[in-house]
Amino acid sequence: MKTIILILLTTFICLPQDNDITKEVFAIAKRGNKVSLQCQDENAIVHAKNAIESWGYWKVVSDQKKADFILKFYLRFEGAGVCIVNATFVDPKTDDVLYSTREVTSVKEAKGFDFNTKRSAMRQIVEQVFKPNFK
Repeated sequence: MKTIILILLTTFICLPQDNDITKEVFAIAKRGNKVSLQCQDENAIVHAKNAIESWGYWKVVSDQKKADFILKFYLRFEGAGVCIVNATFVDPKTDDVLYSTREVTSVKEAKGFDFNTKRSAMRQIVEQVFKPNFK
């Protein structure tokens, strides 16, 4: 019995969740809400849109005025073939930053390796940050 409790406790502690997400973010980023995507890199927006639409939790809109919230993506590159991304949740009415995610890197392991590091980073932010926190 102690082993089961220890395993469950370890599992919950190790889940990659961002516990400091505010109620305000959860309120605007509910399932089915509309998101507008922004980034300095147009290709990154395309990859983020594909990853988010594939997940199916939020609806991507191009008109910021129709969005319930804005996701601004920030990319940086390290070494050869590593893209690092984080995102901020922005209130479209006030332009206030409500929350910034942790940084996520593109996949480097052979199992999920993608030669397109921007696409890989966008998939990883959806898999590692958005999916675990928005259910």
